[in-house]
Amino acid sequence: MGPRQYVAAASGCASVKAISTDLLVYPPDAVNQGNVPSSDPYVAYILMDVSWRAYSRHMENFDVVQALVRTALAGNHAAVVQQVTRLADRLADSHDESEARALRSLVTRSKSRQAVEPLNLQPSDSPVSSTAAQRIGPRTALPVDRETGAPLCSLIMPGSGATLPVLPEQAQAAFSSLVREWTHEAELARLALSVSRSLLIYGPPGTGKTTLALAISARLGRPAVVARLDGLISSLLGNTARNLGALFDFCNRYDCVLILDEFDAVAKIRDDSNEIGEIKRVVNALLQNLDKRTHFGLTIAVTNHEHLLDSAIWRRFEHQIHLGLPDFESRAEIALSLVESRSDADALASTIAYVTEGRSGSDVRSLALAFLKASVLSADADPAPIELLRSTAHATGAKGVEGLFGDDKELAKSLHESVPNMTQQDLADVFGKDRRTIARWMSIHDLVAT
Repeated sequence: MGPRQYVAAASGCASVKAISTDLLVYPPDAVNQGNVPSSDPYVAYILMDVSWRAYSRHMENFDVVQALVRTALAGNHAAVVQQVTRLADRLADSHDESEARALRSLVTRSKSRQAVEPLNLQPSDSPVSSTAAQRIGPRTALPVDRETGAPLCSLIMPGSGATLPVLPEQAQAAFSSLVREWTHEAELARLALSVSRSLLIYGPPGTGKTTLALAISARLGRPAVVARLDGLISSLLGNTARNLGALFDFCNRYDCVLILDEFDAVAKIRDDSNEIGEIKRVVNALLQNLDKRTHFGLTIAVTNHEHLLDSAIWRRFEHQIHLGLPDFESRAEIALSLVESRSDADALASTIAYVTEGRSGSDVRSLALAFLKASVLSADADPAPIELLRSTAHATGAKGVEGLFGDDKELAKSLHESVPNMTQQDLADVFGKDRRTIARWMSIHDLVAT
């Protein structure tokens, strides 16, 4: 191999003429050290010029790297996040999109983990402060149904592995606002202001409502008392209202977060013609208990059927969060959090997000987890990711992913056109092909389109 061809091959270029437009990362004195042939002065000049340009390009961001190292050593998490975001923006401006996406993904996951770390909350001087309540522990006796002896709730202690789900902007703002109030409870109490003590989370199934409620409890560093209200309903007259009273009396004695799951089972519209008079008495009992609890702890209600709630119920909740079906970015983030250890993580997560349009976050998570299990079990066969994703969706009966089952070329074209920053190399990784094959697929489509 001649020196010109050596330079071309080392730089990944098809010819020496193309070298000037590519970057070759070698130390500036690589030629003098004898690492590359330098018998041709022209080749040596080109190589050193390319090396210096590559070196300069990578040093463009040294000020950000230096600031990042400085803030990391100082232990300032917020400053580290700011500097990493700056670096990601610089990389994006330099068209290094995959590196920028990787950094931004790290920042997002870091924020999610920090969002559920218990706060060091200040005690309040308020006479109704939750700090005056008793502490609850794993051995605390829980309230039970008098007739059956079944527990009316379950207890989840802080540090039980709660994670913050991927949230839309409004939900993230509401979460941050609530946590900020509780962080400054003492400061608000000095001004005769109380922290918000009620939150209603509603939306379709599988969108992370209960997960968010548990994450809030973990963030506040308080045990979660979780009650499924459909389980409190008794066939005996008056027992449902009695169970509600026992549950609320228990939670009002302890410093805890009360989570009312399946809230619509009890909080139904009182003028519903299909309901008997007992449900009206139950709703009235629920309203009374909610009013009494305004001086204690935090109450979070969760429902899939907000349209069934009585109008008086809505007024009892200071904060309301709607969790709808996730958009593309949110679905990709959910998938990426599960497949991030793979070399093709970004492309695979984007593919999963694309084929799960209109599905819940739970559906995305289930498909990604099933894919991971299948990839471990089929490691010897080493199928293309797209084929493994198809077989996984088929085996698990995944709904709403019909777009996954089609012609490879059409699916690749759709991904390339619809998914931001989906490169031909990404498609090659997903479909188990080389870049030339993907390029041919794209060119055939372009010819047909014209």
